[in-house]
Amino acid sequence: MTKRGSMTFLKGALAVAAVTILSGHVAPSVDDNNRYIKVTPLGDGARIAYTVFFGEIPGASARQTIDKDGNGRIDEGEARRFGDDLASQVAAAVDVEIDGKPVRLTWRTVDVGMGSDQVAAGSFSIDMVAYLCGSHGAGAHRIRVRDQFRVPRPGETEVKVEDSPGVTVSRAHVGDADDPSHDFRFVGPGGPLSDEGLEVEYTSAASAPMVGTCGGAAAGEAHGAKAPRWIWIALGGVVAAGVAIVVARRKIKAS
Repeated sequence: MTKRGSMTFLKGALAVAAVTILSGHVAPSVDDNNRYIKVTPLGDGARIAYTVFFGEIPGASARQTIDKDGNGRIDEGEARRFGDDLASQVAAAVDVEIDGKPVRLTWRTVDVGMGSDQVAAGSFSIDMVAYLCGSHGAGAHRIRVRDQFRVPRPGETEVKVEDSPGVTVSRAHVGDADDPSHDFRFVGPGGPLSDEGLEVEYTSAASAPMVGTCGGAAAGEAHGAKAPRWIWIALGGVVAAGVAIVVARRKIKAS
């Protein structure tokens, strides 16, 4: 495998891991739609995973609008169009700054998890993942995220900031909320996440994983184009944990 091919595979695998973990541990609400955001600082930017989880009742209502041909089933094209439309609305409503510079939010993947293609079914989720280029190089960095997207029938919003190998988060806060665990929960349409926003202060080492496409192909080849062995070990653990959680939930439901 070429160096560029190795990086492409790594980024794809990280995207899958982000979606798996973000959606795998949450359950749908009955009356509300929940939002889950995970921000992962990297050596030359950040990864953002964003999920809108439609609850049983609002999900059943939304399915009626997704079924454009009225045949009682939601085909792949209908689901994709709905997901892409929602992803565009979210991207337009989320402002990101890395080290004081605005960064355009463009989704790398948009995954619509309908669960069932039946219009008569209920909850479903839209998972979005983006990789953002920021300042390159070891040292102190700062990310700010303001989210003014208005989730219909809003329930819970959870915002998590996670360390990645070679990256240490020194502080993360949303408005006055300063949780050492970097895990923030809110109820309602926006609140401090849309007003003050999330601010993350972190330090990256030279060994930190990279977005890989920042600064062109040459930069990607010069900085970690071939993934170190520890990245694959860490990634394998993340994926295994996600699978274990999903399996455990299924066993609980079956019992």
